[in-house]
Amino acid sequence: METDKNIKAKALAGTDPESAFDLLIEEHQRQVYSLALRLTGNQAAADDITQETFISAWKHLKGFRGDSSLKTWLLRIAANKVRSYWRWKKLRSWVGLGPRDGEEGAPALQDLLADRPEDRPEAAALAADLERRVQAAISLLPPRQREVAALRAQELSVAEIAAALGMAEGTVKAHWFEARKKLEASLGEYL
Repeated sequence: METDKNIKAKALAGTDPESAFDLLIEEHQRQVYSLALRLTGNQAAADDITQETFISAWKHLKGFRGDSSLKTWLLRIAANKVRSYWRWKKLRSWVGLGPRDGEEGAPALQDLLADRPEDRPEAAALAADLERRVQAAISLLPPRQREVAALRAQELSVAEIAAALGMAEGTVKAHWFEARKKLEASLGEYL
């Protein structure tokens, strides 16, 4: 696995920018998509946000200073794209251009989470039920707590989350503490 500096150097030096960036996408696409899906609850929006994240990263790669890892930088871009998504969604529903939550045409959260039955159907059903409940509990959190919880689910450290969201580590800890309390209250029987 190449280091962030090697990937950036290859992409900027022009020796093989496309393959260097392909490697970056290959290494981080799943995490970016997972974050977008957790924060939007919508597969199509997560696909779009993932694509927009990597387009933006390609355009601004020269601006990456290396103060954080490329992963953290990409997740910060993705979090900003999700914020934009929610602002535009709120504006469209306010203006009447899109369905409001709970109205006809707005997909239910259960419809957005794909079931992937494995060898044991009952285990897959229980896992799918738990995933729906976790997603529903996360979606009820305030936006900043939701972002922190989704990034913690990606196994990022407090420092990485702080860098990704542009906030102090103490603020991340406070949001995570509150989010965890609310999630434990919502999912107590499953924990």
